[in-house]
Amino acid sequence: MPTKPVRPDAEWQLLMLLARVGLTFEQQRAALVLCRQVASWDRLIDRANAQFILPLVYGHLQQLAPASLPAEHLAALRGRNLLLIQHGLRIAAVQRDIARDLLIPAGIPHLFFKGPSLGLRYYADPAQRFCRDIDVLVAPRDMPRLLSCALNKGFTSYLPTGLNNDERSLAFVCRAQAVITLISPQGVAIEFHQQLDQAGNIYDSEALIAMAERVFLNDTPLSVMPTPELFVYCCLHHSRHHWSHLHWLADLDAMQHDPAFDLQAVRACAERRGLTATLEACLSFSQACSGPSPWQDSRLSNHGHDLLNSCLTSLQGGYATEVTLRERNATADFAFAWQGRRLELLSSRARRLLRPWRPSYSDYQSRPLPRNWQWLYWLSRPLRGVVKHLTQSR
Repeated sequence: MPTKPVRPDAEWQLLMLLARVGLTFEQQRAALVLCRQVASWDRLIDRANAQFILPLVYGHLQQLAPASLPAEHLAALRGRNLLLIQHGLRIAAVQRDIARDLLIPAGIPHLFFKGPSLGLRYYADPAQRFCRDIDVLVAPRDMPRLLSCALNKGFTSYLPTGLNNDERSLAFVCRAQAVITLISPQGVAIEFHQQLDQAGNIYDSEALIAMAERVFLNDTPLSVMPTPELFVYCCLHHSRHHWSHLHWLADLDAMQHDPAFDLQAVRACAERRGLTATLEACLSFSQACSGPSPWQDSRLSNHGHDLLNSCLTSLQGGYATEVTLRERNATADFAFAWQGRRLELLSSRARRLLRPWRPSYSDYQSRPLPRNWQWLYWLSRPLRGVVKHLTQSR
């Protein structure tokens, strides 16, 4: 069980403060004070890398030029930053290729969200926004055709593995999984989503795709979410993951500093989605993190304090701690009960009980059945689980 967070050391405090696109004069002064308290610059660099904010940290430290930062560590930061820039350019090129060579020619309505398109829209230097994969939303009715086109173009299946490119297999996997991950010919993971929320009762994929806006990557148009929708979705998604990565804090900061950001429109969007409590907690949390000691910020709301606590717990405990926290989430979409309504909490508990019994693509792979017989997987899946357990325990 995760332990309660302790007051973070100076390195974590500095990283949380630097997880933003720009620093005010007061933030610069606070950062320089924290720089003098850093016990290990090697550890700070490793943490910045693991938290996906190394490009931001390098940019801020280069500008601040703290006397306590040894030249060799600044050089190490520069070297790692160059590698991440190369990686980011590669990811952006793959996103352009997916739009230009796959989605647009096939006439498949879609949305890019998070990842390189977010960096392109809200960061003055998109290379400052680290991305490890690409997320695309596609309506369920279009997903089988998209997967077939992608597999024909040399993409390989990752989750699930061994996906067959035939009509029955693709139809089954699209019913069994909300997210299908393929690997592009360039080796980049692409997550194709059929819905944004886990339960599927917050967002209508087709309606959301229909309101897409356009941005351009060179001469290639990319379909993206309107800023209010994206901001609210980020609050939902990152809270579900307990704010375990600091580049998510930077994303909120970057979007709020965009000249077109309209808080009133964001709040209206959250109200339509039933996510007002989540949004307001995230705004409070984000505001508190603009200072060096967010836990002491008098403006931090009770719900914002919940987010800060889970963030600090995840940062200090690592990925295993985040996974443990997620297993204790109130629902599939909400980390805390205050985020949802009572009916949502009850229905989520019912779905959680059914989850181990839900057929997966591996059930289909082991014995492909026509659709009118696929209900048998609900009976055979427990038996397969028992056989697997007995085999592994020998």
